[in-house]
Amino acid sequence: MYRVKQRFVSTLAVAALVSLGACSATSNGNMSADWSTVTGQEWQLVNVTEGNSTLSPTPPVTATATFSNDGMVSGNAGCNQYSGGYTQSGSSLGVAQLAMTRKMCIAEEAMKIENALSGAFVLVDSWDVTDGHLVLRDVDGKAVIEFAPGNP
Repeated sequence: MYRVKQRFVSTLAVAALVSLGACSATSNGNMSADWSTVTGQEWQLVNVTEGNSTLSPTPPVTATATFSNDGMVSGNAGCNQYSGGYTQSGSSLGVAQLAMTRKMCIAEEAMKIENALSGAFVLVDSWDVTDGHLVLRDVDGKAVIEFAPGNP
């Protein structure tokens, strides 16, 4: 009976370690999810940092991002559509210069969001998921872009 109990406790301990191994702590103490939880879904922009300013889109202005499994990111930057490549390994993330359509946007806010977002993407050095939000950080660990899961 003692051996069965000991084996059961050992099995539980191994299961707990395996479960914890699926997450990893980031430099800011948050837990990051597996990258596969990021890809294949649309993310809605919550805010983007440009210099010392943080901009958040207000309806009807929205901005999105979708990271595909094949190393491409695409979405709407507030007015124009964009796409580009990315590389990801662990918590590291790099986004290449984005290609963007060039329609003129009447809404000044849309242009501000778009300019800030396209500038912030090239600063991205790492990622994590905090409170269900995808947070993209610069080389200093400062959040430069924050996305929330899009509407299903």
